[in-house]
Amino acid sequence: MYGARLYGRPRSVPVSSLLPRAEPAVALTIAACAAAALLLRLYELSRPGGLLGVTEYDDGVLFGNALRLVSGAVPYRDFAVVQPPGSVLLMTPVALLAKVTGTAWGLAIARVLTVCADTANVILLGVLVRHRGAFTVGVACGLYAVYPDALIAAHTFLLEPWLNLCCLAGAVLIFDGDRMAGTAPRPGHGPRAARTAADTRRLVLGGVAFGFAVAVKIWALLPLALAVLLLAVTARRRRPVGALAAGAALGLGVPLLPFAVLAPGALLRDVLVSQLVRNANGSRDLSGRLADVSGLQLLPAGYPQHLLLLLIGAVVAGLVAAGYLARERRPRMLDAYALLGAVAVTAMLLWPRLYYSHYGAFEGPFLALAVALPAGLLTARPDAGRAKEAVLPAVAAAVLVTVLVTVLVAIGVGQFRAESGTRGIQVTAEADRLIPPGACVVTNDAPFTVVADRFFSSRPGCPAMVDPFGTFFAMTGGDERHSSAVVLAPVVALWHTTLEQATYVWLTGDTVAQIPWNSGLYGYFRRHFRLIGLAGQPVPSRDVPRPGLYLRN
Repeated sequence: MYGARLYGRPRSVPVSSLLPRAEPAVALTIAACAAAALLLRLYELSRPGGLLGVTEYDDGVLFGNALRLVSGAVPYRDFAVVQPPGSVLLMTPVALLAKVTGTAWGLAIARVLTVCADTANVILLGVLVRHRGAFTVGVACGLYAVYPDALIAAHTFLLEPWLNLCCLAGAVLIFDGDRMAGTAPRPGHGPRAARTAADTRRLVLGGVAFGFAVAVKIWALLPLALAVLLLAVTARRRRPVGALAAGAALGLGVPLLPFAVLAPGALLRDVLVSQLVRNANGSRDLSGRLADVSGLQLLPAGYPQHLLLLLIGAVVAGLVAAGYLARERRPRMLDAYALLGAVAVTAMLLWPRLYYSHYGAFEGPFLALAVALPAGLLTARPDAGRAKEAVLPAVAAAVLVTVLVTVLVAIGVGQFRAESGTRGIQVTAEADRLIPPGACVVTNDAPFTVVADRFFSSRPGCPAMVDPFGTFFAMTGGDERHSSAVVLAPVVALWHTTLEQATYVWLTGDTVAQIPWNSGLYGYFRRHFRLIGLAGQPVPSRDVPRPGLYLRN
């Protein structure tokens, strides 16, 4: 037992022994929701082109960054990367494997791993709230399992599933039931010294997880700051805050250090300037983003969006208020983390001008917790100081609702993937015929060369650029569409050099937002390259090449 002593010294208590075991009903609920989440995400991959096709721009860029690293090019120094290096490091083992399997299967493995990571998020949510009972677990896990934006983010290698994985792992480590490690301990949990040591280890490890989450995407600074704030307010001493901060510094500093040493200025410019200062086209459509975050984008066009948003907002607010008023208690630390996090992340997603649906996946865990925790209070009844519920009906209801919604969501999210993925397979098959292996190919759309197994070049000096869009952003201070000729001159010079070194140029779609075409650059392209296949419709802009595959004369 925890109070035992050996030769007058307190026995060390491992962190794992301080975590309560899940009851069978809770474990069953987590397993059912995780299975539904896994099947739904695998269903997305099973659509035509879902595994080996082209479905996104970002996944090819993110995986391409890791492919460049294993080829000897250093991110930030040799080519622009507009995200922190966490995703590059995560995919480095897969990129090494892609040298054997080919880049197409390498990306497919990355997609499968992302599905597994997002399924693990369902499990971590269940572990985080398991002390609240099976119904709370079912609501939290079930909501995230079918959350539309999470499904969109998990259909290929995108950052949000991995970002959520690191943040949830950090939350599981720093929360001990409803309290945070390092605050007032529960009675009967062993010697104070052992408990303090265990809490310190949990806070350091949780900080490492949050710190690495920041290395994946800087958005993780928000939940990390919220955790530090809650701990600072509730802890009796400064040591717990210091342990969490030290762990976060370690988790962020270790991935950043090599790149900060090799290219400090480029790292700062690429990540901070291009992400925080960029001024992309777009508008802050608040109602549209709220509808996206609420999952209403799956409904057919013409539905009363504003009415449904008001109804959803009223239901959630009423549920939260009723849950805590019914028990006549204030939200505890876990509740506060969930509620404040949901509000803060929603505000963060509403602010920028540029927005994509997979961004909303970051809202998923906080939204699931903010709904599940008060809902569980409404269904629980106190019994000898511990909340219990009717376990079998709760589990049955949670599983049934999850399965039903899974089927409905699967019908809604799988349609547009099929057409785009099929087109990608056809195009890359044609490129495989036209481009010899090992050729030096420059493209504005990295997923196509990755899926066609034409990303690696055996020719020395082939350009290392992976993300033309991000490179444009980084080199123009985030305001590329309104930059003067002086600001654009370095980007134009980079593209002149890139085209001079290329043997093939593969252009897809309108390249105006990626390549700073001017008369000199376009004239050089026309003189030195000829169209050989994969031709698309001419773009409306003047002095811009039409999409297609070009070979050097």
